[in-house]
Amino acid sequence: MIFASHARKKAGEFFLISLTKSFGRIISLIIALWFLSAGILFGADARPILIIYHTNDVHGHVFHERDRDGNPIRWGYDYVKTMVDRDPAYNKLLLDAGDVLSGQAFANIHKGELIGRMLAMMHYDAIAAGNHDFDFGWERLLSLRDVHRLPFLSANVRENLDNRRILLSYMTRNFPNLKVGIFGLSTPSTLTTTDPRNIANLTFESPEETLKTAGEMVRRLREVEEVNMVIALTHLGNEPYSEPSSLTLAREVPGIDLIVDGHCHSKLTEGLKAGGTTIASAGQYLENLGRIEVFRSSDGGFEFKAKLLPASESEHIVPKPELSSALEVLREDMNSELEVVTARSPINLDGERERIRSNSTNMGRIVCAALMSRTGADAAIINSGAILGSIPEGDITKGTLLSVMPFGNYTFTVNMTGADILDVLKDGLSRPGTGAFPQFYGLSVKARRGEAAVPDGTMEALIVSSVTIGGEPLDPDGRYTIAINDFMYHGGDGYVQFAKYPFNEFGTVDYIFSDFISKASAEAIRRIDNAEVLTIE
Repeated sequence: MIFASHARKKAGEFFLISLTKSFGRIISLIIALWFLSAGILFGADARPILIIYHTNDVHGHVFHERDRDGNPIRWGYDYVKTMVDRDPAYNKLLLDAGDVLSGQAFANIHKGELIGRMLAMMHYDAIAAGNHDFDFGWERLLSLRDVHRLPFLSANVRENLDNRRILLSYMTRNFPNLKVGIFGLSTPSTLTTTDPRNIANLTFESPEETLKTAGEMVRRLREVEEVNMVIALTHLGNEPYSEPSSLTLAREVPGIDLIVDGHCHSKLTEGLKAGGTTIASAGQYLENLGRIEVFRSSDGGFEFKAKLLPASESEHIVPKPELSSALEVLREDMNSELEVVTARSPINLDGERERIRSNSTNMGRIVCAALMSRTGADAAIINSGAILGSIPEGDITKGTLLSVMPFGNYTFTVNMTGADILDVLKDGLSRPGTGAFPQFYGLSVKARRGEAAVPDGTMEALIVSSVTIGGEPLDPDGRYTIAINDFMYHGGDGYVQFAKYPFNEFGTVDYIFSDFISKASAEAIRRIDNAEVLTIE
């Protein structure tokens, strides 16, 4: 019995040893197969040699934000910085593709100063100079760069006086066995997408010159700096109206490995390929954080695995206390600034939703009058959804402006036909009760009540009977300059009539309104208040 028990024990031990060895062989086989498949996908080295995080078109949306249900909708700089710092990768870059200094009203309070402080804490490796980064004037851009040591890049913007570039054209970063060159490009459309006074005495190279400059940057980085990888950090955009677009850059300028792009607010979920070059863009307003894994390919080049991390992925991140505290101090500074009085209104300005979305109100007329005054347009039209409340008689604080006009919309002018203006008015007035309902000034419209067809039947509408502009009947074949906001130009609220026309760009609507009402006489404000621009027969 003792012998039998001992034999069974030995047999059990032999079985366990054999099973353990077999299991080990299986695990080794699985690991070997994983490395083999990774090698096939990404070349000889399956581990990323570099991680690139990127943002673009932040436009002042720098704080972590949640919706009404508590879901994160924007990353916030403290969460972005924490995410980047806690990534275990040794080789990392943090890039921004431009339009970072202006946009939200608080960003404009000190002409980008608060944003500059935040960027200094972020330690971006490079930032492209976007068209809206010139909104406070190019000298202000250089001042913020110098004070906060901000790494702005642009190779295609020069000062007229001595033809020198106003910003660094490129920079290099060294990693173990890898040298990366990064050059910057600004959109040539900056000539018409910021106030011309902001870029006086500057030359923005033409699309053709910009592509030539890009080629020169590639050659210098490859041949002089002897980099292994070239990244173009661009504020060009990838839409057909972008000249040149990042797509054109990729196809026509060889030697660029990666383009990190901004300007069109494009959300490229997994990036895209053009001419053998990967293009990445993270959308807008820190709604996403771009992350690119870089691998060595079997041919000695690089493979890029791009993806976007939505703000929802910040849910379980605990930001570093020192970052959150520093941002909170800046927020408090901002709040104190928002209490500053910027103007005074001699009357109550009516922006209540139930009225401004169904009739002309004095708030809508005064905003439009301000746009006309600033741009010299023949008339102005904005969607009523751009105004979210009323302003009482008396002092107007910056905080009030931010709550009433929070979108940071820019002012555009387009030179369009009378026929298209009529179409805009017919379209908007047919949708009372919605944010598309137009507010306007410089035009006088007569309309009657009727019905408009909608997918599930009909709804109450205003039917246009006649329109005058500048006291004269609107000529369908005539051309008129109309001030609008960028939201409408890009098709917001279904307005499709504007985008076929070139546009000129001015400041933000809230800033232009505040400046206008602070300087206009009480008599002028009351005259606009009493103006009859929409007569319902």
